[in-house]
Amino acid sequence: MARRLPLLLLIAAGGAYLFWPASALEFENAGRGIVTRYPVHPGDAFSVTYLHSIYRRPVVEEFSVGKGGDLVLTGVRSESGAVLEYFGFGDSRPFHAMNRPMRTIVFRVAMGGAQTLTLGGRRISFLSLGDPGDRITLRLADVSLASRGAEWTAGQVRRMSLYARTWRRR
Repeated sequence: MARRLPLLLLIAAGGAYLFWPASALEFENAGRGIVTRYPVHPGDAFSVTYLHSIYRRPVVEEFSVGKGGDLVLTGVRSESGAVLEYFGFGDSRPFHAMNRPMRTIVFRVAMGGAQTLTLGGRRISFLSLGDPGDRITLRLADVSLASRGAEWTAGQVRRMSLYARTWRRR
């Protein structure tokens, strides 16, 4: 039994690792059944860049991952005075710092020029999350490696099922 103890401890540690939750930015397109997650840590910064729907000028909303499960809007950036006035800022400085915690943020995929998520050097178009007009809900989620693996497997099964139905029709 003593010789098996290290192996049992290793198996227990591996099992704990599989079910240990990790934080992720979760983008959900409920209308299409699409959920996309990107791993993050408290304090990580990310931004969403888009063209303002009225003034057609670039805007960058900067966020950070809060410690209590919040997403924190840390600032708004734009070179357009009209855009800044629209947001209620009284001067034309290009960056306005903020500290606005939120549990969820809702976006609509833009009709002209989709938004872009910038996270850790990655740039991800919202078009990868849905079509123009789709409603995207962003929240912070705790997700274990095991649940991510189960979701990936379920997605593969759905794709294979769709492929099989398409193949049978031929």
